[in-house]
Amino acid sequence: MIYKDILKQQQPILYQILLQSFQNQKIPHAFLLVGKNASLPAHFIAKSLICEDDILACDQCNECRRIDEHNYGDFIYYNGQDGTIKKPQIEYIQDQFSKSALEGKAKIYLMENIENSTSEAMNSLLKMLEEPTAGIYAIFTCQNLNRVLPTIQSRCQVIQLLPSSQKMLREELKKEDISQDDVNILAELFTSYDECKEYIESESFEKLKEEVYHFIDDLYFHRDNLIINVQTHLLKEFSDKKNIQFFLNMLVLALRDLFHVKHSMNLTYPSFKSLYDRINDQEENIIQKIDLILNTEYLLSTNANVMLLMDSMMYRI
Repeated sequence: MIYKDILKQQQPILYQILLQSFQNQKIPHAFLLVGKNASLPAHFIAKSLICEDDILACDQCNECRRIDEHNYGDFIYYNGQDGTIKKPQIEYIQDQFSKSALEGKAKIYLMENIENSTSEAMNSLLKMLEEPTAGIYAIFTCQNLNRVLPTIQSRCQVIQLLPSSQKMLREELKKEDISQDDVNILAELFTSYDECKEYIESESFEKLKEEVYHFIDDLYFHRDNLIINVQTHLLKEFSDKKNIQFFLNMLVLALRDLFHVKHSMNLTYPSFKSLYDRINDQEENIIQKIDLILNTEYLLSTNANVMLLMDSMMYRI
């Protein structure tokens, strides 16, 4: 399913604004998308500005792919989540876009989480927006509109994104070529299709799912192998906190399934059913295991050492 169809269903207001703007060739020089999970819609706007195959981005042409990959010549991208946006970065945009266009089309700068900018950066940005140059487009996202200068807001087309429902998300995920397990996991752990997208085609997702199965199997039937297998497989391939946190959240869903088996409820991992049927654990013990994993996941978010935390969890679980 192409993204514009998903956008039309999940964000109908944004979709209609974009469609009318591009059809009538009255495109604002600056957009400000407000809400969580604004990255895909923001990139969709950028692609629509340079895509020649349709009114809105086709998501299939070379130009659209280059925007997604951040290697389009006249496209500059910053994300305040990666680090505070500062004045030199705004000056870099001004300098680069004062030159002739490399691609011969629109020049676009996309800044996510713009509220994480210094006051100097905000003021420099305001000056750019006060004197817009034809052919240069700004796309901003933020989660907290109150932290964006009102004078910047007034110079943008501000669009409030709608929150996604889990039911709608499940319906969208079912249209993808993924298993029921994957649909369940992604719908449980994320709130929008945007967040799920990076995992749908990810090899790491499949591998982490396999590691969850092996962890449960070792935990209950091969306890002596648990630590060595986690160290030589999971932690050897996935040492970054993001993937380990994702693994721990997936592991909690698998342990929660043990309750669901006891009470004949739907499973997050239906493919694990034969494994679950062999496990006989008291509900109190399962709760303790889940609490330990959730605490480990929390400690990871406080910049604790991944290896030490995982070792500690496995000795205690």
